[in-house]
Formats: sequence, C-alpha cells, structure tokens
Amino acid sequence: MNTTLFSHIQFMNPVLESRYLKLEESRNRLIGELEGLDEELLNRPAATGKWSINQIVAHLIQVEQLTNSYIQRKVQEEELESASLAHTLRSLLLRVALHSGMKFKAPAAVAKVPAHASLNSLRIQWDAARYQLEDTLTELPRPLLDKCVFRHPYAGMLTITQTLAFLQDHFDHHARQISRLRQQWLK
Repeated sequence: MNTTLFSHIQFMNPVLESRYLKLEESRNRLIGELEGLDEELLNRPAATGKWSINQIVAHLIQVEQLTNSYIQRKVQEEELESASLAHTLRSLLLRVALHSGMKFKAPAAVAKVPAHASLNSLRIQWDAARYQLEDTLTELPRPLLDKCVFRHPYAGMLTITQTLAFLQDHFDHHARQISRLRQQWLK
C-alpha cells in the first residue's frame, strides 16, 4: 500500500472525537424532537423578555461559533498557557453550576438572538458551525491538548477537552430549558 497517498489525511484525536460525537448526537436528537413542531410554537417566547425555543437554539449556535473562533485564534499564538489544577477546578465548578439548574445571564456577545427564525435556517447555520468545529478539532496539534485554548467568561481559561465539556454541559442546560418549554406548550 502506498502510504504517501494517505499522508495528508488527518484524524481527530480519539478523546476529542468521542466528545464531538456526543455533541453531534445531542444536537441531532434535539433537532429531531423539534422538527414536528409548528414554527409559531418554536418562535413563541415563554414570557415577556424570555427566549423562545428557536432563540435558545440560535444562542447555542452563537456560543459554538464564538467558541470555535476563539480557539482558532488562540492556537495561532506562539506560547499557550499550560493547564493547571486551578484551571481544572474552575472547569469543574462551571460544570457543577450548569448541571445545578442555576440561571445565568448570557454574556453580551451571545445574548442578542433573532426574534424570529425558522428551524430549518437554524439547522443550516448549526451544520456549518459544527463542520467548522470538526475541522478545528481535527487540525488541533496533539501538543496543544493540555494547553489553554478558550477563555470562558466566568471560568477563565480552559483546555480543549474542558471546552468541549463546557459546550456539552451548556447544551444540556438549554436542552432542559427547551424540554420545559415544550411541555408547557403541549399541555
């Protein structure tokens, strides 16, 4: 077999791939659950000043897009900070907070979501964001796995695995919110 033929092909680190595939499975399950719902329902806010289901989905997309953009910029830097016990503890506290059901005020960069959007247009945006994330994870050099590549607004710097854990926990946090809204609307 000619190994030079395949020398340009990159594969994602198995740990990152596992976390990425879990994110994809979660997203696909959510989209599947929302597909049959009426667009008016998906765009109806829970209350004045609260987000609709589609606005929550738009927020999830924004968070992934901005997170990925930050990572792409950060990995271009000459020297990255190595992860420490303090980074691990802050990441763990963030995970606990997201799992606790606490309410958070979204940072300004990801708080402005469209008032109305179709689920199909959101799916297309999310597909593009996920393809970009997949490329970033595939191209991430192995020596950067223990380096800080993303700054969370509350938890500070995180490694790529901590960042993927945050994305999953953030998704799960909002998936529970969407589930409550669906139950409220379908009563």
